[in-house]
Amino acid sequence: MVHRLYNGERYIPLVALSVYNTGVGLAEASLDLLFDAFYTTKPEGMGLGLAISRRIIEAHGGQLWATPNVGPGATFHFTLPVPGAPPA
Repeated sequence: MVHRLYNGERYIPLVALSVYNTGVGLAEASLDLLFDAFYTTKPEGMGLGLAISRRIIEAHGGQLWATPNVGPGATFHFTLPVPGAPPA
């Protein structure tokens, strides 16, 4: 889906993607820590995947965040600017 972000001067075209699951979900307390390096809820997890993913997306001018679902699971969202697209 393509969205537009207004940065105070013009609209910037963005691509947005959301991926959801129906797993155990996210605790409210973990939302602030979820993207910190070495934070994990898995017994054998390293806690690097989401931290690295966020750094890559932010390096390309995007954003990555997560929200708990109303039912089970969580939804992960990210946006990236569309390179070369004319401002809307």
